[in-house]
Amino acid sequence: MAPYSIHVKIIQNNPSNWYRIVEETVFSDGTWSKCGSEHTLTIDRSGTSGMLRFTNPTGDFFLVALGVHNYKRWCDIVPDASTSMTGVQVNPLYYASGDGNRNGMLWKQLANLEVVTAKGVHIKVDYYKEDGNTLYATITVV
Repeated sequence: MAPYSIHVKIIQNNPSNWYRIVEETVFSDGTWSKCGSEHTLTIDRSGTSGMLRFTNPTGDFFLVALGVHNYKRWCDIVPDASTSMTGVQVNPLYYASGDGNRNGMLWKQLANLEVVTAKGVHIKVDYYKEDGNTLYATITVV
């Protein structure tokens, strides 16, 4: 099976509250790379994913999960994450069973998702090329 690549652009419009990536994770069989302003998750197969963890100057955190499940893209956003909640901890929860798992998001196979943080920040993931092995998405923070 051919590998998948998910090319991600980050869009923001509030420089005084700019978020930056502080962590990249991969559940299994993949890597993150960066070329210019584009981040790319390359995974060897369906059934895995990666996460990006963001923070801003005031110490707010959120995480975005991107992956492929049953040969179809999916995404999730974890808003209002604590300082101790990392992608290394959260990414495996998409593949776990029992209390605290997040595996329902795999099965929704969403092409887009928007959440609002407790402070009113809108975070949106949108796959604008959502089929095939080369996928493109934006993460918008406003």
